[in-house]
Amino acid sequence: KVIIDCDVGVDDAQAIMIALSQDSIEILAITTVTGNQNTEQATNNTLKVLDYCGERNIPVYKGITEGLTGRCDFVELSAYHGQDGLGDAQGLREPDRTPLKDKHAVLAMIDLVKANPGEASIWNKISILALAPLTNLAIAGRLDPTFLTNVKAVHMMGGNKHAVGNHLVTAEFNFGADPEAAHIVLNEFKCNMSLITWEFTLENPMTWAWFDEYAAVNTTKGRFIYNITRHTFENGGPYITCDPFTVAVVARPDIITKSKMVYLTVELDGRITRGQVVVDWRGVMGKPPNVLLIENVDMSKFKRMMLDSVDAPRTIGGSRRSNYY
Repeated sequence: KVIIDCDVGVDDAQAIMIALSQDSIEILAITTVTGNQNTEQATNNTLKVLDYCGERNIPVYKGITEGLTGRCDFVELSAYHGQDGLGDAQGLREPDRTPLKDKHAVLAMIDLVKANPGEASIWNKISILALAPLTNLAIAGRLDPTFLTNVKAVHMMGGNKHAVGNHLVTAEFNFGADPEAAHIVLNEFKCNMSLITWEFTLENPMTWAWFDEYAAVNTTKGRFIYNITRHTFENGGPYITCDPFTVAVVARPDIITKSKMVYLTVELDGRITRGQVVVDWRGVMGKPPNVLLIENVDMSKFKRMMLDSVDAPRTIGGSRRSNYY
């Protein structure tokens, strides 16, 4: 049982589609927050993803519209996500808005977690797949302290392990966009946590040769993915995806080939390093490990999950990218 908390851009869309394709995951709700896009656009993008996947029964809740302090200096991400978050794809239909609910995302999170306390079995508890700035989670924890302990696990995409930034000099986007929220989650939540870092995605890029297979799948979902990702390959550069890894390791922990329990936190005060994750590799701080740091996965199994998410047959071929390179 999971809640997906996201700021739907292209990789969030891919992550949601993986979750929908995996029998091991039951999505109870999708919540949105400002990040790659403002909350309104992220919510509309979420509805589009669900619509193209033929999913009408998962509720969507709109969340927080800014970081805890309002100090966020967002970077330009349009080269990857486009201005609208879905690659500025032309011709996408307006989504069915039936899944969108009136309740605020933070209150929905709190209520869902309360309704699934896991008293009979830990399997009844809810995990959160956090693919965006952690503002919704931090506020939920502050509004209801039982939320901190009743959540089964928080699985995050964000942060960094060697100070490689994509937001500021040493900060990754999701943590750098709201460092205070990340600090609250890392230091106050009393549940299992795992992290896919920015460096992990840099170390595990997807080749364009493989992308040709992925983007050539001639299904409704495959054509949707092609339309929202073509902006990325038209702009050149390596094909890097982030959020799908977080969903994949939750759906299939067996794809994890290397991981390490560590204590990590986030810098709040540094003039240059604000938002940077600090990993206590040698235990100098004397604090117990709080996060499972995912370091490697079986990429062949991960790629198969990506293909399954667009209903690809087991043998596929062709290329839609050849006209551009």
